[in-house]
Amino acid sequence: MSENVQEWPRITRWIHVGFALVVTFLLFSELDMKAIWKKFGELPFRHLLFHAHMWVGMFATVIVIAFWTQVFYNKSIRAHLFPYSGEYLENICSDIKGLAERRLPPSGMRGGLPGMIHGLGLLAVTGMAFLGFIMFFLIPNYGVAAPISFYQIPKKMHDFLSSFVWLYWWGHIGMATLHAAKSPAILRIFRP
Repeated sequence: MSENVQEWPRITRWIHVGFALVVTFLLFSELDMKAIWKKFGELPFRHLLFHAHMWVGMFATVIVIAFWTQVFYNKSIRAHLFPYSGEYLENICSDIKGLAERRLPPSGMRGGLPGMIHGLGLLAVTGMAFLGFIMFFLIPNYGVAAPISFYQIPKKMHDFLSSFVWLYWWGHIGMATLHAAKSPAILRIFRP
């Protein structure tokens, strides 16, 4: 197994913090938001959540684009998130074996199982951001009227992907907590 572990670039750490904050807000806001065109019997707070979800979602799209820019221009980040060849692929097998022996993989950009899961999470969030971006422009006057019927197609896909993002979010928080308990060094990702 290769132990070539690299630190995250500073800009990527900042993007990660922004990513974590907006995805967390978007996941929890969608639990109680109601569309503006469904006015009857709904609390104004739920409509406020709908607007906040839409606008924070647009900001999340900007963050996703910034993250993909980092992926495109940084070979190490790309290899970490999509570890499907060479030593990075070998690290996946070593990580699975290590987990079976109750050993956590090291932190940092080294590909392996954590990198692969990070990449899958990025793809799920990217899909949600893309679909949310489309939905944003299908809602007349930012939610005061019901959207056209085509709106239901990206909405259903957005809802479907949200299940994966929820699983990723809980898994990511859980594994980061477990890693931090064993080695506080993992929390360097939040150091600007």
